[in-house]
Amino acid sequence: MTVESGQAPTKEQFFRQADRTFRASGPGLADVDALLVECREMVDSELQETFSLVFRVPADVPAVQGTYQLENEELGAVDLFLVPIRSDEQGLYLEALFNRLKQGAAGGHS
Repeated sequence: MTVESGQAPTKEQFFRQADRTFRASGPGLADVDALLVECREMVDSELQETFSLVFRVPADVPAVQGTYQLENEELGAVDLFLVPIRSDEQGLYLEALFNRLKQGAAGGHS
């Protein structure tokens, strides 16, 4: 099921994509494979959720932070701000960090 245009995927939708490949393009690169290697929940309260996603791209990709477009069959195209966090013999790792108010949490309205 593809996420509706203009609507950001939920944490659960992202987490279901763990160990799946996205096509990525962004600053200094076009159409490379990006494997979602880590989904980490940091805060999950009644008011907010904070989580991170770590993607691995080929080692020769420039380590540039910026907005990347990632696309797969399940989620469709998603624009994410990614920051390089490390590299090793398997590739370069880029992280997206999410800090969201939960639906109905803002101002006490539902």
